[in-house]
Amino acid sequence: MQVPFNDLNIIHKEIRDNVLKNFNSVINKNSFLLSKEVTNFEQNFSNFTNSNYTVSCSSGTDALELILRALELGPGDEVIIPTNSFVATCFAIMNVGATPVFVDCDEFYLIDINDVENKLTKKTKAVIVVNLYGQIANIRALNEISKKNNIFLIQDSAQSHGAQSGYDHNKLSTASAYSFYPGKNLGAWGDAGAVTTNNKSLSIKIKSLSNQGSIKKYEHKYLGSNARMDALQACVLNEKLKFIKKWNRQRNDIADFYLKNLKDNEKIVLPKVFDKNYHVWHLFVIRVKNRNNTLASLETKNISCGIHYPNLISNQIFLKDHKQYRNHFKNASNNEKNIISLPIYPGMTIEQASYVCKTLNLAI
Repeated sequence: MQVPFNDLNIIHKEIRDNVLKNFNSVINKNSFLLSKEVTNFEQNFSNFTNSNYTVSCSSGTDALELILRALELGPGDEVIIPTNSFVATCFAIMNVGATPVFVDCDEFYLIDINDVENKLTKKTKAVIVVNLYGQIANIRALNEISKKNNIFLIQDSAQSHGAQSGYDHNKLSTASAYSFYPGKNLGAWGDAGAVTTNNKSLSIKIKSLSNQGSIKKYEHKYLGSNARMDALQACVLNEKLKFIKKWNRQRNDIADFYLKNLKDNEKIVLPKVFDKNYHVWHLFVIRVKNRNNTLASLETKNISCGIHYPNLISNQIFLKDHKQYRNHFKNASNNEKNIISLPIYPGMTIEQASYVCKTLNLAI
């Protein structure tokens, strides 16, 4: 048996015909940017996320950067982020001239609330919380910290499309940034992203910044950039939105099987679900002590796995002059040596999941 880490062909078979039909419509109209398809997606995604406004853009990285620019963060400002995330979260901060401040993660791989409070300074202007691997962090606690210290709370929701917290977490943050990289739970057929917010004026400013600083053609209020979503990606995303809830349920079925069939192996640390969360399992991450041997054993049995992420952001070479470069973090520094991401995707069969569990239990 073969078990790929992901298989996008399965979900694309469900949508291909309708997407290509809509592609032909876009091509026939020659309407590739700022089109009806994009506007429709923004409304559909607002409904999906229970947000008042969605501004589409060209990537998840751009979504974060647009939020920071719209909030006028820059040189001299500090933005707190977890160190155990993808590097793009940091790039967005540094691209506007602000300084990233790194904090540890907790037992859920989510941002450590106590470490956030410890790292607050007079220069802190925002916290970017990453809803890592598919579940929502403790937004309530972070909202209280943000209000108390008069700073912005931003959600990096690149991995949490459709995740729920048991309360309306989007109302407790300034804005959320989404990535539609092809491998995400809701992925485009190329790069794309979006910002959601309940703040109308902020949404208008972000939309302007993404469109050359302009709302009205040839009138440029801001120093903007070209960060728009194209109509073809909107066609893909509009079609995928019809299936995302079903696909997330399928991910939960596989995750539940893993949790049940790996729970008796004391050599495996299984992921935990935080505080009534509906986890959408973008990634199913375990920890083992003998990672290299385990990965090698799985590979010989045609099971593909990943590591998310093998290096903390604060260990990356481009940060060699940062005061936290190669700092030790109690949880994140230990986790990075042991984490493995198991295959999980819509359309994965229980037989495949069973094969993964049996092979893994024998490998360690």
